[in-house]
Amino acid sequence: MAPSNPLGPVKQPRSRPVPHDVRRAVRFMRQSMGRKISMADIAAYCGVAERTLRKHFHVFMGVSVFEYWRRLRLAAAREHLLKGTTDTSITMVATRLGFDHFGRFSHQYRRCFGEMPSATLRRSRFAEQSRGSRVHANVPDDAATVWQRMSREGPSVAVLPCQVSVAEPELRHFAEFMAEGIAIALSRARSLSVVVPRSRSSQALRSFDPTRAAQEVSAKYALIGTIAQKGERVRIIIRLLDAITGIHVWGDTYDGALEDLLGLQDRVTEGVMRAVLPQIRGAEIARMRRKPPNDLDAYGLTMRAFPFVLATFPSAAKQALDLLNRAMEIDPDYAPATALAAACHAQLVLHNGTQSPRKERSRALLLSDRAGILDPDDSMVLTARCAVHTMAGQLGHASALIDRALARDPTFVWGWERSGWLKAFAGEPEIAIKHFEQAIQLDPHTQNANRLIGIGCAHFDAGRYEQATSWKRRGLQEQPGMEWIHRTLCVSYARLGERKAALESLDALHHYSPDLTISKIAAALPFPRDFLDRVSEGLKDLGLPA
Repeated sequence: MAPSNPLGPVKQPRSRPVPHDVRRAVRFMRQSMGRKISMADIAAYCGVAERTLRKHFHVFMGVSVFEYWRRLRLAAAREHLLKGTTDTSITMVATRLGFDHFGRFSHQYRRCFGEMPSATLRRSRFAEQSRGSRVHANVPDDAATVWQRMSREGPSVAVLPCQVSVAEPELRHFAEFMAEGIAIALSRARSLSVVVPRSRSSQALRSFDPTRAAQEVSAKYALIGTIAQKGERVRIIIRLLDAITGIHVWGDTYDGALEDLLGLQDRVTEGVMRAVLPQIRGAEIARMRRKPPNDLDAYGLTMRAFPFVLATFPSAAKQALDLLNRAMEIDPDYAPATALAAACHAQLVLHNGTQSPRKERSRALLLSDRAGILDPDDSMVLTARCAVHTMAGQLGHASALIDRALARDPTFVWGWERSGWLKAFAGEPEIAIKHFEQAIQLDPHTQNANRLIGIGCAHFDAGRYEQATSWKRRGLQEQPGMEWIHRTLCVSYARLGERKAALESLDALHHYSPDLTISKIAAALPFPRDFLDRVSEGLKDLGLPA
């Protein structure tokens, strides 16, 4: 039998319902950015006493009502200054957002963003002047200028009309229809803004610049296709371009029969959906790595943190939290930063990466609730929250969250990965393996270690110890930092009768965390009882303290 849990009944903690007044207060603040409001105004809008609102806000948002309101206005001020022109003034921005004392505003701004408002505006004006000269020369905008126009919205793509190399009316109509279908499919992912520019004449299409066309509608990326016909065959070439730099990000070719254009369109749309979103996320992360830290807003810091979140080992989670905590300071209203921070705290619990699992668990659940207040529908937010509630053993709630995430974005690789872990923890190993394989199929080249290890754990649950050992070793070879897998890898070896390898794996576990015990491991893992019983029995046989 597994030892008793030293942390008490933490497998199924109760979730406190988020008070309705907190949601209403956040909505009221967002709607009131341009005017002064009082505590009485907020409480009246929420329909509760001021004392009740203060208490709920402190519990669920972690700060007082007016501290949140101050940070929200500071974030809005920075956004205005980053988009500033020669006509923008600091006084105008501060006054518009209700800051009466300009010296105090500058002090608060510097504490929050690490620079004076004048430095932000000066950089913005320089970029605006550069943009003007580049437009005059018919050269695409520089990265800083376009980024400042679109930083808060995140990635956006312009789905441009397809170019047709033949004059067949049927193919011209098909080109418009296909672009519209791709745009509709991509728009289902809330994490990506999709813009469809007005259609152009055939003459204009032959000479237009796709990156310039994307910039005209404030999109960071341009998706464009070319259609060619030879006899009864049709070839479609799809390209994804970075509209800021003009760099080719991704492309593919699709062939089909002229008599089956709808089937060809379905294949193109499916291929675009599988490739474009992961490619854009990768390009955004790479863009953030190239930018100076002081130029990053909450979105930029979140994108820079995302690979550390996906790495799924404690030191990486702590690196991610450094960036995400900064993002939450800059913009307390940005839900993805809050949700990913919650997932990192959950990782520290799941992977025995903390000396204070109770504290980390509570912090993860609180941040998950906060992210749900700020944005209940974003795929990344829903997936991160699924990870948190999976850690807490609230598998039904976690399942509802991940189902919503994948319904909104069926190509979200991390969503399929988290769904795989959810199914593994729920004792459904075959479904878990299918979901991990789906994640690998969608993105076979990056961050596969956690999926490989997940497949290994599913095989362990099913009693297939040889396959479990093989998959876990593959994952560990791909990402050596994931040494937490030795908690079950050593038991897999022991089940196969490979005691020497099992003891070597146990030594690696001691190196990972010298004070680990069987009870701490059992407390961290929300696997089914039979799974934990086998792990506990194996660890005891290998000599790990209870």
